[in-house]
Amino acid sequence: MSDIVIYGLGGLMFYQAYVTIRVARHKSYTSAQKRRQFLFIWLVPFIGAAIALAALATDKKPPVRPDKDLAPQKPKDRD
Repeated sequence: MSDIVIYGLGGLMFYQAYVTIRVARHKSYTSAQKRRQFLFIWLVPFIGAAIALAALATDKKPPVRPDKDLAPQKPKDRD
């Protein structure tokens, strides 16, 4: 085999392994969702991994906004 093909397949395997690890560490997916993602990543080479990585990027939770009730109050003047 040509060196370019071997390096290309090695790079593809590395990329898919990287995305698999990212999905495995993601906390908001259930175990069934993770299994489905793993199958998609490995059964549809490159495209499956790219879509799974894009889904991880868009799954970010919005920042928590401070509660209005917990905001510091201005001290009242004492007489």
